[in-house]
Amino acid sequence: MEYQQIAEILNDLSTINRERAKAYEEASFLNFIFNLELRGSFALLANQSRQNSFSLRQFLEQMQSHIPVPKKPLPQLSFGYLYNQWKEMGVSFSGPNIYDMLKSSEKGEEAIQVIYNHAIEQLPAGDLQYLLETQLRGLQTSHSIVKGILNHPQKLPQKMKKSI
Repeated sequence: MEYQQIAEILNDLSTINRERAKAYEEASFLNFIFNLELRGSFALLANQSRQNSFSLRQFLEQMQSHIPVPKKPLPQLSFGYLYNQWKEMGVSFSGPNIYDMLKSSEKGEEAIQVIYNHAIEQLPAGDLQYLLETQLRGLQTSHSIVKGILNHPQKLPQKMKKSI
């Protein structure tokens, strides 16, 4: 696979992870979330995406050190197929109340797994594919966390229990 294609995949996944992190950070600070456990879970999910993004950028930098590319890479002005597919999915990780936010987050977790699977399918076996598979397993765990919270309303604030 050509360097430019791999760079596009890494940039797209890194951007998607940054957007996911930002969405979970914003969700954890919403005024209607009084549950510290839920806020903590959102903060951990945001941190996971920041770490994923960092690892992807680090892998890209290591690749650049082995391939002759310009010293100052140009800023990414356009996105690739994976990012465009992500945007078409309309993922928001938000909602007017906790239940809707969690349902949206569940869909977001499913969507990011689809994107990772598409990326993995495009790559040859090797270190990068292993990195993405490892991150995908973490995202599957995150999906389970969100589903677990949704499936156990007794752990959620009283306001949400009544709206289910």
